[in-house]
Amino acid sequence: MNKIRVSGRPSDYGNHPWIFKDRIKEVINDRICAEVYAKGKFLGSAFYNPKGKLALRFYSREKEDFNRGLVYKRIVESKNIREGILGFKETYRLFFAESDNMPGIIADVYKNGVVIQISSYGAEKLKNEIIEAFEMAGYEFLYEKSDSYARRSEGLEPYVGFHFGNIDEVIVDINDIKFIVPIGGQKTGLYLDQRLNWKIVSDIMKGLDKVLDAFCYTGGFTLHLLSKDVKKVLAVDEDEDALEILRENCKLNGFNLRKVETINGNVFDLLDTFLLSNEKFDGIILDPPSFTRSKNVFGALKGYTRLIDASLRLLRKGGFLALFSCSHYITYEHLEDVLCKVSKRLMRDVKILFKLYQSPDHPVPACFKDSEYLRGLLCLVY
Repeated sequence: MNKIRVSGRPSDYGNHPWIFKDRIKEVINDRICAEVYAKGKFLGSAFYNPKGKLALRFYSREKEDFNRGLVYKRIVESKNIREGILGFKETYRLFFAESDNMPGIIADVYKNGVVIQISSYGAEKLKNEIIEAFEMAGYEFLYEKSDSYARRSEGLEPYVGFHFGNIDEVIVDINDIKFIVPIGGQKTGLYLDQRLNWKIVSDIMKGLDKVLDAFCYTGGFTLHLLSKDVKKVLAVDEDEDALEILRENCKLNGFNLRKVETINGNVFDLLDTFLLSNEKFDGIILDPPSFTRSKNVFGALKGYTRLIDASLRLLRKGGFLALFSCSHYITYEHLEDVLCKVSKRLMRDVKILFKLYQSPDHPVPACFKDSEYLRGLLCLVY
């Protein structure tokens, strides 16, 4: 293994999973796996990227190589947490990158197979070890969807394709609702970080007359709303393929298609159209894609201001608004501040009932708040 000495005291680093290039004092051997030391004290074993600004990513606090045996052990450990402790079955996030000591490695289980994303230099260079470990674990397919912004920032080219097995889609059960998962769809196939929020929001909106599900994808919220006897759902997304899967999901679960109107279009434009036509809703769900990947949140907050302004105008008195952000840089305080400013201007009384969070199979280490990214507010509007 490589040996690397970094500047400063061991207490400067704690259990944070990253060390940047400007902290490195000496590199011995220049290999991918490195033992890292500060003032002679061992800090852990890490991936070393000699060309990256983020030079060290820890995968262990022991002296050990990153190989198929270690990956297999992590598969077993993570599976026991997800299934044994959290009680998730069939479908869950198995590896949440640094949060599971698997830096730059996302792995989502869909029944008997796995979809992975690799975004770190070290994991890319040792990809064969990862593939072999999943084969050892007995999964029937392994599909890689590595096309993220984070991968490009590590100087890696996109990669999409099967490593073993081959399948177009999988049908899984989440919260007693069946989902068709397109292998090769957006992200890793489903937005599993919302699985608990699907249930919380639909429980609150149960029985409503008319709900708008904006940025609906394949219907996580829509399907749960229909299961709670919501009489009409307008499901909006720009991805027509996703809307077709949503309709198939409705049939699969035996839901009445007359209760669902799928609309292919831009949410911002459609909200303006609804305002012009004096549409009214009893509930609105806003789950947009990330509006920012940096600390500069000005543009993102303008987007949220526009969404919230239109939504508060469209909601009936006593209606519900569920608002989400999937950017680490947009905090609860940001969302609350926009809500406050818009509601004051429109003279609407908005009460926050729930602060919503990412599913626990996306854990957040106490010393790595960067992994906290999904935040939501469920509000009652008068």
